[in-house]
Amino acid sequence: MVGDKRVSAIMQKHLEAIDEQKDKMIKSGFNHISIHNFRESIRQFRALIYFYMPNIRPSDYRVIENISKKYFNMTSLIREIDVFENGYSDSMTEATKEKIGLIKEPLLQNLKDELAETRGFLFQNVKLHVKAFEKEPEKGPCFVSRQCELLSLFIDREEEQFGEEKYIHNKRMMAKKILYIHEMLLSDRKDLNEVNLELESFQEKAKQVHDVCVNLRFIGKYRLDDEVLITKLVRDHVLFTGQAAGQYDVTCDVIKSYLKI
Repeated sequence: MVGDKRVSAIMQKHLEAIDEQKDKMIKSGFNHISIHNFRESIRQFRALIYFYMPNIRPSDYRVIENISKKYFNMTSLIREIDVFENGYSDSMTEATKEKIGLIKEPLLQNLKDELAETRGFLFQNVKLHVKAFEKEPEKGPCFVSRQCELLSLFIDREEEQFGEEKYIHNKRMMAKKILYIHEMLLSDRKDLNEVNLELESFQEKAKQVHDVCVNLRFIGKYRLDDEVLITKLVRDHVLFTGQAAGQYDVTCDVIKSYLKI
């Protein structure tokens, strides 16, 4: 199949990027930006896996999928706490800040311990053999069909509302996957510029809603008694939900126009 080696090389490049960002994260002392960049490198690779999944044998991707998911999950709550602190520290009491710090400390230690135990493991040593879509170098019918399938999944509406954490997260993650694919595989396509702009606008607004949902859940789980903070979050939830829902409608219209439906 034409393009097998080229696609496998793209996968290899992104596996190397995960190792690079992991090293930077460790050397930086696990600061906010380095953890974000490490997670983004994993997201980019997993977006490629998602796109090419029909063309990869399950036995080839399950191991690397599980390992990348493990590191992603281990950094998830740390990242959520960092985002919470960065966005709402001005509304937090000192007691809340102290409690959040105590929650984050063992999470960081667990991550450090795991990385120390698996020091010899490199993502780039995992070899993935990917069958390219038919006529992929010319972005032929099969490739385009898969791309359009993802866009169609994004615009499919469900009964749940944008205030629901799981729903808004799923829509945002689909938008990010599509953006990653467009950036990595279709960067030369000018006809996707408007679609990309609207998807990016949506995912930014959706992130605000999701972050607030996560923060409210965090407050409930750890029983943070902080009236000013809770009031601020509830107000933001209403505001951001309306903005994300409006942007979703605009984005869907642009995608429908691109798909000619």
